[in-house]
Amino acid sequence: MTSYKKGYAWKTLYMMTLVMFLALPLLAQSPTVKDKGYNKAVQEIVDFRNRYIEAEENKDIAYLDKILADDFFALNPQGQLLDKSHQLGNVKRTDRTFKVLNPRETQVHFYKKGSVAILSEHVTVDGEDKGRHFGGEFRFVRVFVRQHRNWQVVLAQGAPVPMQVTDTK
Repeated sequence: MTSYKKGYAWKTLYMMTLVMFLALPLLAQSPTVKDKGYNKAVQEIVDFRNRYIEAEENKDIAYLDKILADDFFALNPQGQLLDKSHQLGNVKRTDRTFKVLNPRETQVHFYKKGSVAILSEHVTVDGEDKGRHFGGEFRFVRVFVRQHRNWQVVLAQGAPVPMQVTDTK
């Protein structure tokens, strides 16, 4: 294995471990709906996610460069691990378009005194890549970190939702 691939594999392992470290032990600290600032904080994250998705759909590279953390990575539904520069390059492509439609089952959990937010949701994706249509139902998890009063995206992961199979027996 080349040193580049080893370094990339270690970075991937490190980031996945970090996400698990942040999420698992802190689940008991998720705020409840009764918390006065909770709904406002959730709406702030949903609004940030909406602007982030809008920037990807409209190829607003300047905004994305600002909000994607330097150590950002995405694990896309095809199983590719993309760092920030590869993600921006993918968004820039003129032969690739997509829309994220109908977000639902959205959940937001906060950790580290509100400085880390994990958003999960079910969405419909519709797009085209090099003339080939892609899309369907997907679940996404996105991790946001507040740094210097601004939210940044540190992780985006999407996975296709398996089609429901009915038992005909």
